[in-house]
Amino acid sequence: MRVMFLSWGGCLLLLSCLTAPVWALGMEDFGNKPLNAGNFQEWPGIMPVVNDTHRVYHYWVNGSEACFYQGDTAAVNAALKHFAATPEKVHEVVLLPGPAEINSFMKDKTFKFNWKLQMVGGVAKHMASQDQGAQIWNEHPILTIYIGGEIQFDKLQIPKGVVVLEQADLEKRYARALSSTDRTVRGWSTGYLAAVNRYSESNMKAIAKLLQDEQNWVRLNAAGALATYGWQAKPLLPALREAMQTEDEQLKTRIQQTIERIEQAPDESAAAKARQAKLDQIHEYCAGLKK
Repeated sequence: MRVMFLSWGGCLLLLSCLTAPVWALGMEDFGNKPLNAGNFQEWPGIMPVVNDTHRVYHYWVNGSEACFYQGDTAAVNAALKHFAATPEKVHEVVLLPGPAEINSFMKDKTFKFNWKLQMVGGVAKHMASQDQGAQIWNEHPILTIYIGGEIQFDKLQIPKGVVVLEQADLEKRYARALSSTDRTVRGWSTGYLAAVNRYSESNMKAIAKLLQDEQNWVRLNAAGALATYGWQAKPLLPALREAMQTEDEQLKTRIQQTIERIEQAPDESAAAKARQAKLDQIHEYCAGLKK
């Protein structure tokens, strides 16, 4: 089933902290019905990965495509083989703790998944050409595997020539984009950095600096991203209250919402510790691949 949405304010850009004043055109598909190869001509050889029968969800937003899959390690190994066979110059695979889940545009459906394929085209591809934009919008398709549950290290088969990344690698990329000369890249980078690691104090502080950005739109996104850090962002409450001294009503509202979320957020220290343990295992695995 394919559903199309046209929305003002960027609400279909799938990062709730972003509110760019542009039209966002989005479509989504549920299940594993084969998608039309004509829509993926920018990425030769990618269709065996796209139309893997384990796909549970797909969306297209402003030219950017993402496919989500659920299966076991044997299934992801088959996907890795097809992915590595594409004629792209770069084949990057990211390993993150999992499994994961995503909501449909209207948030009336939730899909669990353990690997994801992302391809950047259209408007999003243009953003990759801006200063530091390629740190956010990958120029080549990228496959992300969520370790845990049905996906286990001991059975994972990484094809030759594939570059394996971990969370820390993504954090470095997104952090570099915070200093972009392009306001859109700076704004988006706050959401990406917060989403990839909602427990990092250093990332949180880096985002907080953009509360003083010369562009209110960037401040708006920084304020929204800080809400992601929950209880951990309580030391930033004075800075957030100071940032409310603005005539921009939308910015005021966003900051107030973030303050409320932080004040009401429960302590997630145990969850942060558990995730770090998984990240340590992934780091050890990645280090072993380099030997």
